Amino acid sequence: MPAVTVENPLTLPRVAEPQTAAARKVLAVSTAPSGFEGEGFPVRRAFAGINYEHLDPFIMMDQMGEVEYAPGEPKGTPWHPHRGFETVTYLIDGTFVHQDSNGGGGVINGGDTQWMTAGAGLLHIEAPPESLVLSGGLFHGLQLWVNLPASDKMMPPRYQDIG
Repeated sequence: MPAVTVENPLTLPRVAEPQTAAARKVLAVSTAPSGFEGEGFPVRRAFAGINYEHLDPFIMMDQMGEVEYAPGEPKGTPWHPHRGFETVTYLIDGTFVHQDSNGGGGVINGGDTQWMTAGAGLLHIEAPPESLVLSGGLFHGLQLWVNLPASDKMMPPRYQDIG
């Protein structure tokens, strides 16, 4: 399925506020550990080591980069599966190409947002375009993983990008 596009992203349907939402206290403040993902791009994983019971509906939040790649250095992720959650990616600087097994995909540039609903499951890949691999350049973004409610975990996958 190609990307869903709308003239005004603010017209997309809003999620209803839960009737049973309760305020939660901050449990701790910590520095996100550094590591590497995919083919070796740097990340800081904000929710590392935190019990998922304290995070739901959020699963993970990664800062990707900030890294200045030399020519030949840009890295992405190989094909890998997701199921039962959504990823919301905001690219601050750089470019990457998304493809998935459901036919979704597109080019995401600095300032763009990508919203992928894995639902019942899909395979996907995120890679720098050939032009970025040849030239090098800045790459920096954020990715938030959002758990789907049990009733939506097996919904059909979908993909949209918002420029």
